[in-house]
Amino acid sequence: MKNNHFIKLIAVTVFSMGLTLVSSFILARLLSVQARGIHQLFVTSVSYVTTFATGGVGFAFALSMRNNQYTHWKGYFLLFLALAVLVASIAVFFFNVTDYYGLFMLNVLLTAVLTVTLEKSKIDPKMIVYRRLTLQQPILLVLVYGVTYLLFQEQPLQIALYLLTLYSTIQAIFCLIYLYQIDKDFTQRNQVVSIDRKFFFTTWFKQNVLQTFGATTASLDKFLVVYFLGHYTLGLYTVCIAFDSLMTKFINMLADYYYSGLLNKLNRIKSVLVVIALISVGALILVPLLAKPVIAFFFSAKYIEVAPVLIWFIVNAIIAGLSWVLSQNMLLFGKQILLFVRQLIAIVVFVVLFYLLRDLQLYGLAYALIGASLTRLLISLIYYFKYPITDMLVTNTTEQ
Repeated sequence: MKNNHFIKLIAVTVFSMGLTLVSSFILARLLSVQARGIHQLFVTSVSYVTTFATGGVGFAFALSMRNNQYTHWKGYFLLFLALAVLVASIAVFFFNVTDYYGLFMLNVLLTAVLTVTLEKSKIDPKMIVYRRLTLQQPILLVLVYGVTYLLFQEQPLQIALYLLTLYSTIQAIFCLIYLYQIDKDFTQRNQVVSIDRKFFFTTWFKQNVLQTFGATTASLDKFLVVYFLGHYTLGLYTVCIAFDSLMTKFINMLADYYYSGLLNKLNRIKSVLVVIALISVGALILVPLLAKPVIAFFFSAKYIEVAPVLIWFIVNAIIAGLSWVLSQNMLLFGKQILLFVRQLIAIVVFVVLFYLLRDLQLYGLAYALIGASLTRLLISLIYYFKYPITDMLVTNTTEQ
């Protein structure tokens, strides 16, 4: 049935979003507000370092596979895992990102395996492995954090970091299994040739620059909140992040679905935009009505002061997500440098606005994020119409 895989992907993502929110509820109760802020900084630092070291590797694999360039991919994979460990070592010893050195480097390595697998899995237009990972991540988090909370209640930060490492280890093992399956299926169905090194590394570099600045945009708010407002405020901000991530994750799924279509010469933009419009209207209506009771019930009363500002973070997630969807054509054209310029401009806008509005606390942060997202959206619209994808696509009415 046409769009059957799209419907499955939406269903999996919605369920995954719900479980992700549940894991946030559990973590908020498992830790104090202060410890929750430190934990968030640890996770953000792991994600940022992983992106800096290995972001774009899976993307380069997918584009190489599109041309049947696949032989010796394992060597490239191991090379970038080693690079991830090296970058993590530099981060802990020269930038003092955390006091938990060993756990940090191990989590970077394990997260790198997940990142590459997710990106590489987009070569499948049905996105079967991608759907499994999307669902698997929050299930594991809920199990790991939930069992601990039910048995032992509130715990110190170090225990939570051990639990995070356990989750990352299990996830990485599954990813290695999926990579083996992708390798087996692809080599059986295609006449593969050696990877073009110049093409691979050029593609990786351009995508890595883009993703690193994207990660900078996504992480800079946490670093600035800690620097100017402290870990406690970051702990409060994690509630906004939890709800914001629901919207962001869903729209990112739509962007991945759209991009997977582009890889296979399918134009899915209309379906994607309709779904974004529907979920945006629903969110803008429900969040102001339900924010306070939902936060009090699930996160506990210690986070209730976040409720009035939450709607602004949802608005930002919608704008930022739409911008990313409209940028997918630029990835296919290899215009990552232009997207890098877009990210750089947005970062400057965000930093200036946050500094000027920092006395407004979380409100100032929300307004600064919206300003940066609007900047990215405007530039993305210009790029979208300047570099149309019409000539690269074919109409396909038999997608299964």
